[in-house]
Amino acid sequence: MTLAPGSGGFVSETESRQLAFDLEQKPVGKPTAAAVDLLIRATLDAHEPALELPAVRVSGRMRRTLGSYMPSRKQIAISSRLLAMGEEDDIRQVVLHEVAHAIVHARWGDKPSAHGREFRAVCGEIGAKPRRYVDVTTEQWSSQVRYLSKCGHCKVLIVRKRRMQSVRCVCGLKLCPRSWRAVARAEDESGDWVML
Repeated sequence: MTLAPGSGGFVSETESRQLAFDLEQKPVGKPTAAAVDLLIRATLDAHEPALELPAVRVSGRMRRTLGSYMPSRKQIAISSRLLAMGEEDDIRQVVLHEVAHAIVHARWGDKPSAHGREFRAVCGEIGAKPRRYVDVTTEQWSSQVRYLSKCGHCKVLIVRKRRMQSVRCVCGLKLCPRSWRAVARAEDESGDWVML
């Protein structure tokens, strides 16, 4: 047992090693989609300059699907898990796959099948692999996901490997979080957490 600073009492060794992050020092946010938007725009400029798409939508709800194209909105959505934990080449392949769907829709409308002859031709044109799926290794992703909650008293972020019914904050307050947010370590050297 050791005396925890500012707690006014003794805590066990495991409690004193709790992962906690101050909001002022460690910003948490969605992964940036700016690079994805640049890739989409460059591909469209080279192969379908008349096609205008809104900014890519980063979705935290996409867990099994890594990307999608919604023809009614003319919008590409990318999984936040892919952006946070995927390899650069995997992200590129998923984005190009969805851009191919957008180009097929712009050229032929709703007539062609989703992964038919037209889709394969566009994939060959833009350098994407013409398959129904994109090979992305996601087995290690679940081990990288952590869950985050915020103390209502001291505003410190608490990170755990799994969602828990109750946790004790470093300030000593026992919390029963209503919601946990899925996060992962940022790929850069900053050590920040990104929302999934």
